[in-house]
Amino acid sequence: VVLPIIAPSLIGVALFGFTLSYDEFARTLLTAGSYNTLPLEIYGMTTNVTSPVLYALGTLTTVFSLVIIGAFLALALISNRRRAKAANDAGKGLI
Repeated sequence: VVLPIIAPSLIGVALFGFTLSYDEFARTLLTAGSYNTLPLEIYGMTTNVTSPVLYALGTLTTVFSLVIIGAFLALALISNRRRAKAANDAGKGLI
């Protein structure tokens, strides 16, 4: 009973968490170790001469995040339609 009610909120929290994970430069810098993550790689590209790879990477990450946001919005829309279809007609005066 509770999960269908809080499902839109969970989707919103997941989207905010996903979006904010791109901007975790300070924490990533302290804990990354020997491997570069995406924020560290982008920072490394901006300190040198700017190349088209940086713009392509920015475009790809933007498109990827828009696809993820669109998928979650479609999931929320489908679940709302399914919930409305399965709802009862109590109080509507139908016999």
